[in-house]
Amino acid sequence: MIRKILLVASEDPKTSSHVRVALDIARRNGASITGFVAVDKDQLSNIGPAPLGGFHYRYEMIKNRVARGLSTAKEAVSGLRKICEANDVPFLAEETTGDRDQSLAQAWRFQDLTVLSDHVWEPGSNEPADAETLLHFVAMGLRPLLVVPQGFEGTPAKAMVGLSGSLDSAKSFKHFVQMRPFGDIPLHIVTVGDPKSGEAPADLLRGAADYARLHGYEVTTAALPKADKRVRALLDHGHSVGAELFIVGSSYHQFLTMTRFGSHALGMLTLSKYPVFVSH
Repeated sequence: MIRKILLVASEDPKTSSHVRVALDIARRNGASITGFVAVDKDQLSNIGPAPLGGFHYRYEMIKNRVARGLSTAKEAVSGLRKICEANDVPFLAEETTGDRDQSLAQAWRFQDLTVLSDHVWEPGSNEPADAETLLHFVAMGLRPLLVVPQGFEGTPAKAMVGLSGSLDSAKSFKHFVQMRPFGDIPLHIVTVGDPKSGEAPADLLRGAADYARLHGYEVTTAALPKADKRVRALLDHGHSVGAELFIVGSSYHQFLTMTRFGSHALGMLTLSKYPVFVSH
């Protein structure tokens, strides 16, 4: 199911956890990697008005920011190419200038999976993007995403699926099961409180477990009690069972209001020290 991976570049590919995870997935699945980087000159030029007599200083600052963005972007893609070649993974560069979102959407159209860091690098900018940017990508339609926190090493030993009873969480779960990015990794499927679908937690878990087992996965399940802090309950339980990958869903409307599962996805992306697979 995975033949093409869109890998969003980082400033230093050699030390980036999401690059190592993307390489692992590519080797397992015989996939190629497309390294993406965009330099948004308009955004880099947005530094506010110049004070009286400061026009030349402002002009030079903008010119330097854009030049640095172009230079570091080129170096990042060159670094990705060398790493992929060293690992015998086919590589294609997708270097663009212009609006990041539009360029990323264009690059994503014929890719199977997007892999990126939990803090998205923006060439030329001093600050990386935050977790809300990741949900913004989901809202744009860039799904599924695998978000890898910096510092994560190795291959996940077990994945935990958080099912809410919504179609969005079911879609994310099915995407992961069908794609098999890490092969037959054991799955632990959980609910927290009463499912949105109105069915009993045991019924929802039984249906999900049967589906995963039909696809060849080893499955365990747990129905957790209702929790005021659902994200913390999921993370704590996941850590207790040895989960090193979390699978969650998000939806466009819920993302806009930042309520219910949208806020849960944001919380997982913000707090998890392990990779998070997000779709809807």
